[in-house]
Amino acid sequence: MTGGARQPLVELFIEGVDLDLVDVTLTPPSVPKTLAWCWAYLERSVPHPSRVQLVVTGYMAGSVARWAPEVDAAGIHAVQHGAELSAGKTLRLPDGRAVVLLHAHYFRNDLDRDQTEVNDLIAKRVLVHEAQHVVMHQNQQVYQPDPSASFRDLNLVGGAAAIIEEYRAEISVDDTFRRGEPLWKPATIIAGLQANLDGAVATYQGHRSVSRLVFEVTSSVLVGWRGLAYAAARDVVVPESGLVDVVWTNPAWSRAFEDCWHDFSAVLDRVEPAGLIMSRQALDALAAEFAEIINDSMIDLGFLWHDDIFMIEPWFVESPTYATAVVATRADALTTVQRLRTRWARRPVLGGLISG
Repeated sequence: MTGGARQPLVELFIEGVDLDLVDVTLTPPSVPKTLAWCWAYLERSVPHPSRVQLVVTGYMAGSVARWAPEVDAAGIHAVQHGAELSAGKTLRLPDGRAVVLLHAHYFRNDLDRDQTEVNDLIAKRVLVHEAQHVVMHQNQQVYQPDPSASFRDLNLVGGAAAIIEEYRAEISVDDTFRRGEPLWKPATIIAGLQANLDGAVATYQGHRSVSRLVFEVTSSVLVGWRGLAYAAARDVVVPESGLVDVVWTNPAWSRAFEDCWHDFSAVLDRVEPAGLIMSRQALDALAAEFAEIINDSMIDLGFLWHDDIFMIEPWFVESPTYATAVVATRADALTTVQRLRTRWARRPVLGGLISG
């Protein structure tokens, strides 16, 4: 903002970055064009801009730790599965305010023209997505966990609700901001899920912590479903034929996702964009329904979670995908995880009580 322009209602903070590197000056107050666009878009898009802070940070983890109300939030700020750089995040504060974090990398002035154009598009695309989270927060459209719910339901229903919120934000980002963006490909998502589950079970045979196993397996499954929701959202905004055609031959897809894809699509069909108000009853019903779909997929993948008992089906470690193929591999070519899997694949105890 420059000159005698009115003071924006959304507060802007710059932290963890050299102001010269992002063309920000304090006297006179001035920000680069793309940041000004993001700042203005956020202000005009949310119901209560005076209760929002926009933070441009060069150190995302540190800023999450500074602004987040939860002690452990600094470790969960990644917004893209497999990404090395977190582009943005929205923090909901207990007093009703919201903090939108954007990475300063996308406003740097020392990059070549092509990279600058790419960064401009990414910054705007991320800001539009994060603004939708603020809209849902301020319209009281975000999930509120039931304090009396079981540990299982807090994870599965809470995870399902969070994925639905991501989907609502994504279908609100129109194709103007999607040019050249990385695609969420179901085949890649399922392959990544399969690898993550494989690693979780293999390492479990060494550490024997059921609580850690539950966390790693459930996180992997929720990340997989979130990726599928992102892919489905893009298909709504930018229709492309054959969204899941290339994944049909994957055994993990055939076992756990093929039968429930129709039910998953039916849930998403009843989800409105972030800017539309949905009843609390409808949102809770969708989260509960989706949680059951997620639970069914976990069972089909070989994981049974009932109350405080969590079990791995024996076939998981005995199947060609997870055991035989590794046994047939030359010993000197095995990774640490593969050695663990080979060593413990036939061990009889495959689960137990969740403690703590």
